[in-house]
Amino acid sequence: MKIYIIGIGGAGTSALAMVYKKRGHKVIGSDDGDGFYTKELLDADIEVFNFFDEDHITTDIDFVVYTTVISDDNIEKIKAKKLSLKTLSYPKAVGELTEKLKTVAICGTHGKTTVTALTAHAFIAVGLEPTAIVGSKVVQWGSGAYVGSGEYFVLEADEYQNKLALYNPYSVILTSVDFDHPDFFADFSEYKKVFRNFVARIPRGGVLVAHGDDDDVREVALSAKCQVFFYGERELNNCRITKRETDENGQKITIKFRDEKYIIETQLFGLHNAKNAIAAWLMSFLICHLERNEIESKDLKILIEKGAEGINKCAGTSRRFEKKGELNGAILVDDYAHHPEEIIATLETAREVFQNKNVIAAFHPHTFSRTQALLDEFAEALSIADEVIVLDIFTSAREKSGNITSQDLIDKVDCDEKQNIHTIDELVEWMKNNLTKDDVFLTLGAGDIWKVYNLL
Repeated sequence: MKIYIIGIGGAGTSALAMVYKKRGHKVIGSDDGDGFYTKELLDADIEVFNFFDEDHITTDIDFVVYTTVISDDNIEKIKAKKLSLKTLSYPKAVGELTEKLKTVAICGTHGKTTVTALTAHAFIAVGLEPTAIVGSKVVQWGSGAYVGSGEYFVLEADEYQNKLALYNPYSVILTSVDFDHPDFFADFSEYKKVFRNFVARIPRGGVLVAHGDDDDVREVALSAKCQVFFYGERELNNCRITKRETDENGQKITIKFRDEKYIIETQLFGLHNAKNAIAAWLMSFLICHLERNEIESKDLKILIEKGAEGINKCAGTSRRFEKKGELNGAILVDDYAHHPEEIIATLETAREVFQNKNVIAAFHPHTFSRTQALLDEFAEALSIADEVIVLDIFTSAREKSGNITSQDLIDKVDCDEKQNIHTIDELVEWMKNNLTKDDVFLTLGAGDIWKVYNLL
């Protein structure tokens, strides 16, 4: 088929384009954004227009996919409807894939990108040959997509706008449940309801792997009709971390599962990534066990070891504690953290990995509504750093303005060195003039703060 994607340069849409392309379809698309994923698309022989034009939409197109940020007055969307072409939002298009493949959905407020990449690597290692869509570029793949010949689909499943309602899960990993997206969800109760409804739709033959250290996750898991396996540090978890050892290459995690001890190694740092790794490993173990009821114990042991090898091969995804280099001897790290809990995990990891360094956090708040709703939590999280810089709040197609400023956040942060730097260009100049070999400098946020490294 010939498929056209409006807004093809996004993380999810670019990965979907790759999946369509590798499954034998002709894919073209348009995007007027920052083109973050355009190069990967062009390298895959996918034609990308860097502007919207109704002439791009022709009668030989089988169907059109558009991102949820594309408005109804987009000229390409209007033309597609005028020609009576089938049109699907990105989540609906992904939903169609979940109807055709056994979908292992990774959902939760935090960690789903990393867990999706880890799970896909484990599935590949044990020979399941999955298709996967990850909401960021996976280091080994060069994109957010992997297309295998098997029947499994490993999907990063976003809860925003209740996209979960469109997906058909076979099994699910639930990483966390913390209130987010206040521009869409009225309160925490409504937010949790989306996850409860989703896990309730897992068939009895599937499994739910859930973060058992999170009480809200445990509450949500009560809605599942399938087998539930909890992971984490607590004694009552089915799969429990008993020891962690960290060095410059990553960490070694000792876990206890079904009275057996296993060792999982990962290149990724921090307690949160130790939990992410065991969630992915546990899902690969359980899927192998479900698929091979007659499997001999020695063969299962081999698959367990292969799953662990797959976890260790995963070098992570872009913008997830990604080391970008050095400036004036300072270590530079970029992370997508845009929620207080994610900021806490990232800054605590920085302290664990870069001991005796001065930790400087440069945060780019994402959306006015989230900043306002979680203002105190953001301030508390950022106070872990020795120095804090906050850029002006990122404006997007989702929100153009609000009743809060970055200075409101700065005023609540509890550290001696804090300031509001308005623009990315100004931040670059500050970095050049102020960073030293004693510093680790972290850029945090879901906006475009990552551009500082391009400018440098």
